[in-house]
Amino acid sequence: MPDQRHLRVLEAAEALTVMVLGAAERIDGHLAPGIRGQLLRATSSISANIAEAAGLGSQANFLRQLRIALASANEVGSHLRVLRTSGALDGLTAARLDATRRVVCKMLVSLIAAIESRLAEAVPADGRRRRSTS
Repeated sequence: MPDQRHLRVLEAAEALTVMVLGAAERIDGHLAPGIRGQLLRATSSISANIAEAAGLGSQANFLRQLRIALASANEVGSHLRVLRTSGALDGLTAARLDATRRVVCKMLVSLIAAIESRLAEAVPADGRRRRSTS
């Protein structure tokens, strides 16, 4: 398993969380009640799931947690669109946050694809694991 301190996607997700925390005070809670808390929880869930993934013992578990992190990143995108559309968050701030979120999503998708490729190579089409020749 990779060391969480060396995962660039974790660093990017943590940076997104800090950005959202900084922008949260500018969200007009009257225009979008409850969504600020949901945005904060979903955003912090991205980095938390990546960190958890790095500590798990198998590639399959690592992959599962990364997919959960990606789902949280998609949730953040939805919250940002609602906040921008409702006027609860200014468009420039929402766009800046969403651009960073999209970078995190791309990094997660790339990492997930790489792991899926490695897992597919480890199990041939017949479903039997390859034997080590060493």
